[in-house]
Amino acid sequence: MPDAYYYRAAKVGQTVKFPCPSKLLYEDVLWSRLRTPVSEETEIYAGEFGHSELGLDRRFTALDKNHSHTLVIYNVTLDDSQYYYKCIEDSGIGRTRYYYLTVEGQC
Repeated sequence: MPDAYYYRAAKVGQTVKFPCPSKLLYEDVLWSRLRTPVSEETEIYAGEFGHSELGLDRRFTALDKNHSHTLVIYNVTLDDSQYYYKCIEDSGIGRTRYYYLTVEGQC
């Protein structure tokens, strides 16, 4: 199955949510952030293994509910902009989704 690309725009201070549905009941997802779809990744969330790197920032959280593992970024900043937020479902072996975020000005 091909990768999926989505685009989101937000203003500084808003909350953004990136859903990552999984077909398997108990499987985790892997979330990371990268500049381009093929650049080096910074891990955000690795399911039951907890948060790492960006996941230590309390603005980032992953909500697991109803087969969807949604990445939430509270109070986005300009530094969160122009990144791809990558989700790989089913513990890193399933479909990949990319969310490109653009953040503008003040709320």
